Amino acid sequence: MKFPIQPDILFNKTKENLIISLNNFYKTDQQQFNEMFHADINQVLNTYFFENEGVSWSRSFSYDPPLDYISVWIRIYDNENDYTAEYTAFYDLELNYFDDRLK
Repeated sequence: MKFPIQPDILFNKTKENLIISLNNFYKTDQQQFNEMFHADINQVLNTYFFENEGVSWSRSFSYDPPLDYISVWIRIYDNENDYTAEYTAFYDLELNYFDDRLK
């Protein structure tokens, strides 16, 4: 992989994973989803804003051997521009997705 990675490639790849994660969250627990976002899945996907917040290259020593990885996070704002959540996707250095977090 060449560095630096194009930011739009990382954002688009992460946004695709975010949409999958949001759909899975909604299918699994609609009540908790609605409480977190104050909206249903269609409103979130069609009217909320997804802002490219940051990228970091890190090394985790929780693995043997240590794992070098990239994390990309997107902030989610509602249609009134209020912060609602942050999504982080984790990739190996070949841009293979291996985990995510929504908080």
